[in-house]
Parts: sequence; structure tokens; C-alpha cells
Amino acid sequence: MKWFYYTCRVLKLWLLRQPLPLRTVWVMDLPDELHSRCVYIGGEGEYLWYAAMCCPCNCGATLHMSLMPEGSPKWHLTENVDGTVSLHPSVWRIVDCRSHFFLKKGLIHWCSKN
Repeated sequence: MKWFYYTCRVLKLWLLRQPLPLRTVWVMDLPDELHSRCVYIGGEGEYLWYAAMCCPCNCGATLHMSLMPEGSPKWHLTENVDGTVSLHPSVWRIVDCRSHFFLKKGLIHWCSKN
């Protein structure tokens, strides 16, 4: 059913010439090469360890966001009906490219620079 919702949403966004959401890939181990249009969720069963993705600014960095309840910093993952995911709070690189964005329903929402 998630496939149906995701396909309908992607088709609608494509027809409206809107950005397409990142595809969610559930993994036990992170692959050696990440695809730039995917967000990888690592874990086992209901235990989620991390979310990983290529930095959306195309700097080439791999971003790792901890989903473990203990430790800091940590992010909360929401799986949406269409199979996309959202992360809270925002992802903010404080070094190198300094990207700052939210991932909502598989789409990157850039934060404005002050």
C-alpha cells in the first residue's frame, strides 16, 4: 500500500514539476556507496539506529543522524503513509558546507541564512 501512495505522490509532483521526494531505503548495514536520491534508515526490526544520506548541497559528505534514544545529538524519525520519512529536529552542519535543512515527507526544506 505504501508503494501505491508513494507512486501517486511522485506522479503528482512530477506532473506539477515539483521536486521529487527522497526514496526511503531500510538497511541493516549502510552500503559502500550512497545514492543521492535516497535516505537510508539503519536498524533491526523496531530498533532504529541511524538515518544516513548524502548532503543535499552536493558537497559529497555523508550525513549520519542518530536515532538512538540515548545520547546526543539525536533525531526523531516519522514514517509517513506514502513511505517517505521526516526527521526532527533540523539537520545543521556546523563545519564545511554548513547546510541547514529539515527533511519533511522526503523533501529537503532549506533553512534561510540569517
